[in-house]
Amino acid sequence: MIHIMDLNQRKLTKDEWNSIEIPVSANEKRIIDLITRGYHNVAIRQNKTMSLLSYLKISHSEALENFVFMKYIEPKVSIMSNKYGFKFDKVETKKCSIKKADQIRFSNTDKQLLTEKTELFEFVLLDLMEKLYKYKSKNSDKWLRYHYTIKILSKYNVEASNGVLLALVNRLSSINDKSVDITKLVKMGETIIERNEDLMKYADEELYDHQKQLFTICKARVPKLIQYIAPTGTGKTMSPLGLSEKHRVIFVCAARHVGLALAKAAISGHKKVAFAFGCQDAEDIRLHYFAAKDYTVNRRSGGIWKVDNTVGDKVEIMICDIKSYLPAMYYMLAFNKKEDIILYWDEPTITMDYKEHEFHPIIQRNWQENQIPNVVLSSATLPQPHEMQPTNADFCARFLDAEVHTIVSHDCKKTIPLIEKDGYVAMPHFLSREYDDILAVSKQCRQNRTLLRYIDLGEAIRFITNKSVRNSVRNERYSMTQNFACVEDVTMSQIKTYYIDVLANIVPEKWGDVFEAVSVERKRHHTSNIHVVTSDAHTMTDGPTIFLAEDVGKVARFCLQQSDIPQAVSRDIMKAIHYNTVINGKVSVLQKTYEDGTREDEGKEKKLADGRVNPEMRRVMTKINELNSCVKSVELDSQFIPNSARHLKRFDISEETNGTPFMCDISETVVEEIMMIDDIEDSWKMLLLMGVGVFAQHASVRYSEVMKSLAQQQKLFIIIASSDYIYGTNYQFCHGYISKDLGHMSQEKCIQAMGRVGRNNLQQHYSLRFRDNDLITKLFREEKDRPEVRNMELLFNTC
Repeated sequence: MIHIMDLNQRKLTKDEWNSIEIPVSANEKRIIDLITRGYHNVAIRQNKTMSLLSYLKISHSEALENFVFMKYIEPKVSIMSNKYGFKFDKVETKKCSIKKADQIRFSNTDKQLLTEKTELFEFVLLDLMEKLYKYKSKNSDKWLRYHYTIKILSKYNVEASNGVLLALVNRLSSINDKSVDITKLVKMGETIIERNEDLMKYADEELYDHQKQLFTICKARVPKLIQYIAPTGTGKTMSPLGLSEKHRVIFVCAARHVGLALAKAAISGHKKVAFAFGCQDAEDIRLHYFAAKDYTVNRRSGGIWKVDNTVGDKVEIMICDIKSYLPAMYYMLAFNKKEDIILYWDEPTITMDYKEHEFHPIIQRNWQENQIPNVVLSSATLPQPHEMQPTNADFCARFLDAEVHTIVSHDCKKTIPLIEKDGYVAMPHFLSREYDDILAVSKQCRQNRTLLRYIDLGEAIRFITNKSVRNSVRNERYSMTQNFACVEDVTMSQIKTYYIDVLANIVPEKWGDVFEAVSVERKRHHTSNIHVVTSDAHTMTDGPTIFLAEDVGKVARFCLQQSDIPQAVSRDIMKAIHYNTVINGKVSVLQKTYEDGTREDEGKEKKLADGRVNPEMRRVMTKINELNSCVKSVELDSQFIPNSARHLKRFDISEETNGTPFMCDISETVVEEIMMIDDIEDSWKMLLLMGVGVFAQHASVRYSEVMKSLAQQQKLFIIIASSDYIYGTNYQFCHGYISKDLGHMSQEKCIQAMGRVGRNNLQQHYSLRFRDNDLITKLFREEKDRPEVRNMELLFNTC
C-alpha cells in the first residue's frame, strides 16, 4: 500500500516562492554566517553574550581590563569576600591608568550599566558566585549547581571578557573543587544540566562535530562517497551552506519543505540558488534573482523583471526534488567541472521502508546515471557502514581512486523521554526481566547512539545511583568515581553513556533483584496519554505538538468528538461557515468576471493601480467588496480552545505544571481566510478554531499552504499528520504522539518520526508519547531484516 505523502514532484507555487524571500531571524542569520565561515575554519567559535568591554565598545588593553575590574567588579567581590570568607588580590591603582576620554565614556554609561548589567557576562558570573557562596555557607547542596555552572561558563568564548575576573573565578573554582562530592553532583544532573538555562543561554556557538568532519573531508580533491549520519535537528540540512563556499552543490530532497527551508537560509545568506522542482528537462529550471546573470530590468521599479534561466554559471546551490535530479545535474555540468560539484542527497532512506514505491525506479536511475564524483548521503538513519558495502563497492567501481567515508554523530544536549501508553517513562532497564534481553538492548544503544537522546536523564540517574544497582556491577571499573573524575566529566552525554555501560555490566545472577528494586521506584509521567485536546492538553507545554497517525482523519474526528462542543455551538458555527461559503462562491464568480474583463486592458497594472477600469468592472469590484463585508465572524468559545484560561479551569487544572501549557495563536485574519476556502471539509475548519491543524492530502492547496505557514510560525496547538507527510520537515515541536496504527513502522522510520520533536536550540520540556508499547520495544532491539537496507542495496547500485 502506498501512503499519502507530501512528496509531490511539482513546480513551486507562488506562495512557496514568496516564502523563501521572508528574511530569517537575527539568530538564524548568525548561525548561517557561522556555518559559511566555518567551512574555512572548522574550529570557529562565537558567542553572542556581551562583556563589559564589548558593551562599552572600548578596545581591549590590560589597563582597561584592570580599570573595569576595579570600577565595576571589585566592589561586589569585596562584599562577598568579607561575607563568605574567601580571599582575592585587589588590583593596584597604578595598573588602572587610562585616558581621560575613556574615563568620560565610562561615566556616561554608568546609568545604562545599572539597568543592563544582569545580561553582561561578568555580572552573570558575579551573580552565580553570590548564589554559590550563599548556599555553601548554609551547607546546602544547591551550591553545587552554581559551582558547576561557573566552571562551564568560564570556558565560554565571550569576546573581551574580563581576564582578571576569570583568573579569580578559576582560582576559587579550584578551591571549591575539593569540596565536591561527585556522587551528589551526578544525582543533581537534571538540575545542573537539563534544567540549567544558563548553560545554553550563554553558550558558545560552534559547528557540530559532524559538520567539522564533513567540511574537512570535502576539501580533498578526490572522488568520495560520504555516509553522513547525525540526529535530526543538528544542522545537517544547513551544511550545504558551508560546502557551497568552495563547491557547487546539488541538494536533492524528497520532501520539498526541506529544500525550501535550505533555500530560505541560503537566500538570507546571499547565496546564489536555483530550483529544479517537477522538471522534465533543464528548460524547467528556475533561477533565484541572486543567481541571475542575464535579465531585463523593470523600467518602473528598476528591479529584475525577466530572468534568462538558461544561464546558470553563477549558481552555487541547486535545490531539486528526486524527479528533477538528472536535469539539474546536466544543467550544473554545463557550467562547472564535475569535480567541483557535490551531490548532497538529503534523507535517501525516504520511501525505502516500502517494498514498492513509485520513487524507487527514479532513485535507481538517478544513481545509475549520476556523473558527479562527490556524493553525500545525509540521514539520521542510514544503514550501518557494513550494510552499505554493496553501494560502496559500486561507487568505487565507477569512480577511479574513490574514497568512502562514514561520519557518525550523536547529539546528547537534549533529553526527549519516551512515554508509554500508560504514562510511564520508557527506559531500557524496564524492557525485560531477562538479562540476555537487557544485554541486547545495551548493544543496540551502543550501535545506534541516536537512541541516547531518548533516554531520560533523570531516570538514568536514578538507575545508576540506585543502591541495588551499585552493589551489582561487575567490578570497580564501572564505579561512579572511576567514570567521573572531575566536575567537567559530569555531562549529559557522559551520564547516558555510563548508564548504558552499567546496564551491560550487571552481574547476571543479580539482575532479577535489580529489576525489582528499580521497578519499585518507577514514577508515572502523565495520568493519561489520550485526551489530547481536553484533560491532557495542559501536559503539552512550551511549544506545539505533532500527532503522527496512519488514519489522520480518524484522529481528527476523535479530537473533535473529545472536545465535546455542544451541538448548539457547533450548529451556530457551521451555519456561519456555510453562510461564508456561499458568499465565497459568489465572490469567486465575480472575481473571475473582473479578471476576464480587465485582462485585455493595455497597461493593466498601472490602470488597476490608478483605479482606471471601465465602469462595468468598477461595479463588479464594488459588489465584491460588499460581499466581503458580509462575511460573518466565526469564533469558538475559549473553553473549547486547549490551554486557554477557561479551558484549564474547565478541567480543573490548577496544580503547577511541568512547563507552560502551550496555546494556539491564530489571528482573526487567518480564521477568515480559512473560512473562505470552499474546497475543504467543515470539520477541518472547526478543528482550526481549536488550534488543530490537519496535514492530509487535501484537494485545497490553499488550505495546505496556510497550515504549513501556521506550523512554521508555531501558531498551532497541535498538528495531526501521517508519518510520511511531514517527513523531514524543519517544523519545531515540543511533544509528539505516535498512534497505535503506526505499529508496523520500521525501526528507522520510527526514529525519523521521533526526530520531529526537540529540533529547536532550547532545552525545553519534551516528550514522545506512544500509543503502542511494542513500537518502543522495537526501537531498542536489533532488526535483522530491515527494508531500508534491502532497498538501498538494490537501488543504490548499477548492477
